[in-house]
Amino acid sequence: MKNVNIGIVNLVISNNLKEAYFNNALITESKQVAFDLFEVVKNSSLLQMEFKVFNNLENKHIENDQIATRYIDNNIKLFEVYTLEEIEEERKKINDFINESEIPVNENADLYNAINVLITESLTDSDKVNIDKLHESFVLVLNHIKTPKQSLLENVDVETINEEVIEIAVGKFNEKYASLNEDDKNLLQTLIKASNKEKQALLETYKTETLSILESVKDENQSKAIQKIKEMVFNMKNVDDNIIGLHELKKELI
Repeated sequence: MKNVNIGIVNLVISNNLKEAYFNNALITESKQVAFDLFEVVKNSSLLQMEFKVFNNLENKHIENDQIATRYIDNNIKLFEVYTLEEIEEERKKINDFINESEIPVNENADLYNAINVLITESLTDSDKVNIDKLHESFVLVLNHIKTPKQSLLENVDVETINEEVIEIAVGKFNEKYASLNEDDKNLLQTLIKASNKEKQALLETYKTETLSILESVKDENQSKAIQKIKEMVFNMKNVDDNIIGLHELKKELI
């Protein structure tokens, strides 16, 4: 398999770990893979920097074009101290953590691949640079940074990612989701994998289904609920909460 970047590997490992807990299967194996990956990253200054740059460009929000462009450039310039061959050599250490068939086709993967293009093309000989590919990747990253987002990983330090932190997270996860039924788990799995476009469609589906049930009931409280649901619009910050809320309401009504 062609060398992959830290963004793609981290995405696949994270998805596998979440699915393991949702399905209550291969939990130990998935945790071990995650721990092994973090150990490899912590022992490579280049992979640590790559992890931080991917995190920076994924979670930063800047509305101004010029400032956002400067931010992207400053992050990519961090790789100038390395050669393309050195980067490829270090990435071999994380190649075996995933299979090519596991790489998802979604917005996150597109973003990571675009960041990767910016890094590799910046270190490629000028006469071999793919200008069109470089431009398309830069526009994708720029538009992502300009889009408002809710970040849970901003300023993450690789050194803080260790077994103790993961164990705490796993404990809280088990406590929160211990009572989920299969429908609940399936919904959460869908939300983990879904793109923003897919979540927008899912929200409209849940709105339609819930409104159909509510409109068959004649009650003042139901009328208020119907109005509130009709006013729901897609927003990346709360779309997951809205979908889960509608899911829970449907369960109570059926």
